[in-house]
Amino acid sequence: MSDIEARKVEHIRLAVSGGAEGPLSTWFECVHLVHMALPELSLDDVKTSVEFLGYRLSMPLLISGMTGGTAEARALNERIGEVAQELGIAVGVGSQRPMLVKRSREVVESYAIVRKKAPDVPVIANIGGAQLKSLKIDDVEFLIESIKADAIAIHLNPAQELVQPGGDRDFRGILDRIAELADSMSVPVIVKEVGNGLSREVVYKLRSVGVRIFDVAGSGGTNWVSIEILRMLRREGGERYRSVALFRTWGIPSAAAVIEARNGAPDSVVIVGGGVRTGLDVAKAIAIGADLASMARPVLVRVLRSREEALRFLRGVRLELSMAMLLTGSRSIDELKRAPVVLTPPLLDWVRQRRLTIIRRGA
Repeated sequence: MSDIEARKVEHIRLAVSGGAEGPLSTWFECVHLVHMALPELSLDDVKTSVEFLGYRLSMPLLISGMTGGTAEARALNERIGEVAQELGIAVGVGSQRPMLVKRSREVVESYAIVRKKAPDVPVIANIGGAQLKSLKIDDVEFLIESIKADAIAIHLNPAQELVQPGGDRDFRGILDRIAELADSMSVPVIVKEVGNGLSREVVYKLRSVGVRIFDVAGSGGTNWVSIEILRMLRREGGERYRSVALFRTWGIPSAAAVIEARNGAPDSVVIVGGGVRTGLDVAKAIAIGADLASMARPVLVRVLRSREEALRFLRGVRLELSMAMLLTGSRSIDELKRAPVVLTPPLLDWVRQRRLTIIRRGA
């Protein structure tokens, strides 16, 4: 097993262990949907479906890319693909860097199994922004074509890389490469963070070079800085711990990142990841500016147990979303985008100091 493959296995195990989340909050607790006591709706009237990447999804949800490149990852991706197909939701794969290091049938199949099991939903490829500088356009197209992806996510993770032993330290030139990809790829380019959020300024820059889809993945969920610290302590002891531990609380909380991104690119698709755990979180995110939500760890911990447990969990998320929609008088996701909200501190303070606004959307 290569060093990259071993790291992927370790990432999976640490992600589902204690200490992988927080300590920051998502700030979704600072978003309050205004209760509608006379909704004049039946729960059967509520429709959670949305369009995304040319597909009709049963709800605005994406199972975010988590893994790939190993035999263990293949088994997980097989289950994840089955879950996405049965529920009619989008699905992404984890970083495909191992495919470029070792283009073996086994490594490629650990990712391609997702499309085989999910032929009727969007499948999203994935590569790190820091890796783009050494890749050719043909390399990126190989990642897309190998799994028959409908889009490719470029993940930005400078905080994780700086903490990771042997991680990247040079992040120059990434914007230019993303611009090149946005102009030349056969599928749409998605830019995503992995848990530290996207700011208005970053989203604005990316929108100006042609990116139209953003996954803000703010803080409050799985903390990849913490995961890399755990890995480091196992190998190096505490020599670097004091310095890097400061950055466990670095980032933009997910609720704030949604509003940041919507202000940076009002006409684009905004996906929110990072600590989304319930259908109520999804509803709140949509009301303040998101179009879809993404989940990784909540699905991973359940799919490790069984496909059926993951299905039960996600059906519960859809029910929670439907209930929140009814209780705001929202018949559709478009109506939920216009549902009244009240923000409380510290999210309200952030919005005011950053001179942001809730941008109302929907037909």
